[in-house]
Amino acid sequence: MGQLSPRVPTYGGFKVPPDRSKQSGRLGKRVAQTAVLGLLAAGTAGMVATSPAFAAGTSSKVFNCYTEWWNTAWAQKCSAPGATWAGAYDSGVACSAQADKSMRVGRTQGSTNTVSGTDCTFGASNGWITYVN
Repeated sequence: MGQLSPRVPTYGGFKVPPDRSKQSGRLGKRVAQTAVLGLLAAGTAGMVATSPAFAAGTSSKVFNCYTEWWNTAWAQKCSAPGATWAGAYDSGVACSAQADKSMRVGRTQGSTNTVSGTDCTFGASNGWITYVN
């Protein structure tokens, strides 16, 4: 038999092929890790894109009454000592990805009750209030 290369091990005169199982195992593990990370990234991006934004604020006051909003909810309120004038107060908010919401609340002089508006589906912002009469 001819002389074999010193790099190729022999066993009983036969060439022993190199053990590639460790290399292929590492490659398989790397592919699996990449796939899992890709799925996690896609899932996270989906959650971020569909999550409602959190925001809160208060409009300027009109005769002691104002509109307050937070996340998707909003309400018309009057701070103490209550509404300065009896009459109708219109208030509303801008809703994300849908029509804006508004309401008219009839108030007596000194009224301090809170009236909740219809919730926005995704997010409320930019509240406003006006005195009608």
